[in-house]
Amino acid sequence: QRAQELARAAEQAQELMRSKEMFFAMVSHEMRTPLTTCIGMAEILLETTTLDPKQRECVHSISCSGSALLSQINDLLDFSKIQSGMLVLDNRPFALHDCIDRTLEIVQMKAETKGLELVPWINSMVPRTSVADSGRLRQIILNLLSNAIKFTQIGKVVLRCLPSLDMSRLLF
Repeated sequence: QRAQELARAAEQAQELMRSKEMFFAMVSHEMRTPLTTCIGMAEILLETTTLDPKQRECVHSISCSGSALLSQINDLLDFSKIQSGMLVLDNRPFALHDCIDRTLEIVQMKAETKGLELVPWINSMVPRTSVADSGRLRQIILNLLSNAIKFTQIGKVVLRCLPSLDMSRLLF
């Protein structure tokens, strides 16, 4: 009987995990769709209209903040996937330096608002391209930078990127 109770409990736990996964997937989809539209419209404004510098800065801030929020939503979904063992990495070639630069752009405004200097330092041995899950890497860098900015009161935040001694990994 004890074995049956344990089996039933395990089955209930799995059902709860599936329900949670479905909930996160539905909520994240419902949030990502309009947010992606807002980010896209901000990008269109930046690319197709003549804006004065202040307007351009505001629209850029909307775009960057939307991207940061989208990243947070994706983090929540990823956390759920990690818990359920369903996270799949999408390893493919990408422009590493561009990925780092775009991620820095997302938090640049936040750093400036706090009076902080945001400094990228990429070792010359770091390759221009890499093979990895660029979206996950961007999330990691974004989380590192966001926390560094949040907990830094004065001065600068430096993002360092260098290869490991055996050149098989990148260190941030």
